Amino acid sequence: MPEQPLVSIITPSFNQAGFIEATIESVLTQDYPNIEYLVIDGGSTDGTLDILRRYEGRLKWISERDQGQADAINKGMSRATGQILGWLNSDDLYVPGAIRSVVETFTRQPEAMFVYGDAEAIDEHDNSYGTRIHVHQTDADELIQMGDPIVQPASFWRAEVWQTCGELDLSLHYTLDYEYWMRVAKRYPLTYIPVILAKERLYAGAKTFKGAIERVDELEAVARRHGGDGIARRFSGEGAAAYANRGVGRLVRGQWKAARGDFARARALNPDPKRFIMFFGVSAVMGSKAIAQARLSQNQRFQSRKQGVKYPSDDEKWRA
Repeated sequence: MPEQPLVSIITPSFNQAGFIEATIESVLTQDYPNIEYLVIDGGSTDGTLDILRRYEGRLKWISERDQGQADAINKGMSRATGQILGWLNSDDLYVPGAIRSVVETFTRQPEAMFVYGDAEAIDEHDNSYGTRIHVHQTDADELIQMGDPIVQPASFWRAEVWQTCGELDLSLHYTLDYEYWMRVAKRYPLTYIPVILAKERLYAGAKTFKGAIERVDELEAVARRHGGDGIARRFSGEGAAAYANRGVGRLVRGQWKAARGDFARARALNPDPKRFIMFFGVSAVMGSKAIAQARLSQNQRFQSRKQGVKYPSDDEKWRA
């Protein structure tokens, strides 16, 4: 690998004018000098294109109708020429020094093919809620059977990985990254570094919190695709709560048979009781949009018990 390999970053975008400029700045202000930045926009109509035009010459961009996020990322990756790849959604951010830390890891560990780190949780107003508490070293078995401890904006891989594992699955809406991690982990070791690399924005408008049952079903389908016997264990509480809440709604409307089916499905997922109660309680009382705030608060409570958060430029690294 060259001493300063080219790093290609892709940002898929659609009508995110409220966030995308901060995302762009987080890439362009990195202290690593060799970055290729491509923004693949899906035909935004909200002012995003005016923002992109202001950065002409500092990044490459296109805007055209596409088939969704996976299609945009695939388009970007097909145009990328870097030895190291990653994508950053248009509402997430890199922290200062992130790209340099990743390159140094790949350089020090020539056997590393896929590198991921920690991420800070923020809301739509940039308020910090601490480090995502679930990130740790993982492998294919855990991804399939237990869940996903990888935060997408804090993940990077060598171009060879994309070439051998293929593109993102266009049929997936909520789990395109999770399914890709499983594919990669079956072929290559995953390398976790205990360094904060990104800020992940958790808010009610984010795609992760809109899917409810559709997302749960997709989580189960991709796990089964890769040899799992059902939805990954850490997603079972969320899944059972989604079905139970729909069942309650159907029961209120007198749809007895459909409600029984939802309750049976919730039981069949065999959820962790604590996680089920949290997801069911929050969404039943305050609505599904409150799940984002619940996750932020969970991170905040955990972070309040920790001291000395350190970023990539610090000498000592810490593990969440």
